[in-house]
Amino acid sequence: MASYSSWQGRKLHGNASLLTGVLKGRLGFDGFVVGDWNGHGQIAGCTNTSCAAALTAGIDMFMAPDGWKDLFVAQGHVLDNVQDIDASLRYKELPLLALNRKGHFERVDSGATKPLAARGVAFGDINNDGFMDAVLSCLGGPPVLLLNRGAGNNHWLSILLQGTRSNRDGYGARVSVNGQLRIATSTGSYLCANDKRLHFGLGASEKATVEILWPSGAKQILNDVRADQFLQIREPERS
Repeated sequence: MASYSSWQGRKLHGNASLLTGVLKGRLGFDGFVVGDWNGHGQIAGCTNTSCAAALTAGIDMFMAPDGWKDLFVAQGHVLDNVQDIDASLRYKELPLLALNRKGHFERVDSGATKPLAARGVAFGDINNDGFMDAVLSCLGGPPVLLLNRGAGNNHWLSILLQGTRSNRDGYGARVSVNGQLRIATSTGSYLCANDKRLHFGLGASEKATVEILWPSGAKQILNDVRADQFLQIREPERS
């Protein structure tokens, strides 16, 4: 985690020489660099919901007041006779859905009606309604589709990247929308591939600021992007 503190008058969240040059370069750190709570907002020209300078410096994930990620688990025991060994365990289990209430998970109904021997799950907006759906792969059975019949007035933004100097899908790009950071990839659960579009929940916000750091090193910022749309963004062919 990057600290709130400074080094030689520069906040660590915007110090590329330390985060990228020393930590990732000289020390060979290949993990995720997470910013301290709203620390990126202390960099000149940045806010708590927008900071391209921190992404450029080497921050991989912001800790911001919005964008708490929920947890969905496709589960099932590896032994089909586990109940004969331990009566408290079951081979097939209901999927787990836990909502993230500002860092505290609360279990809620996943929408699945029967236990499954689930082994993987792929996420994506199957019916293009702005809500993320889930497809579960199950051992010895057909896949199970859980459609998200979202309700309420919250807004969203779905982004499809098109690389030019980078790879054509923009995989590896770091995309920040109103302070939420996502890495462009379709990888995920066991033998599953997610929707390559990047989905962002915007809450009550009707506009978004989109900041992209492409694998080529190109930086791109889009301001006042309208919410509730599927947006394709093409990488600039020149800086």
